[in-house]
Amino acid sequence: MNSQVLVQSTVPRGVVGVLAVLTVAGIAGFVVTAILGFEEPNTPMFFASGAMMFAAPVAALMHLSVTRGLTHDEKRIWMKEFGSAEVWSALSEYLSSTNLSESAKRRAQDALARRESK
Repeated sequence: MNSQVLVQSTVPRGVVGVLAVLTVAGIAGFVVTAILGFEEPNTPMFFASGAMMFAAPVAALMHLSVTRGLTHDEKRIWMKEFGSAEVWSALSEYLSSTNLSESAKRRAQDALARRESK
């Protein structure tokens, strides 16, 4: 008998939307600050944009630390994905996945396939 536990993300859709908007606005603000602030830097805008830019990654890491039902290995897979070149794809999938365990296993297999193809 295979008793697989379904580990669902508990991040509400509204929160995911707000995080996405904050992150995109932070990236845009960071770029605008870098382009327009070359002569006279706007330090408060720079730090505010930087903080907004990391809204989704920080929220995902905080959520991962309190998620119940994921094994240590699955949490480690997610941490590796958050630190990889596929970070934005991993964040998107983590925040919208209906089964975090299956998503972690699939992402680990995909990462292994990418390494073997090099």
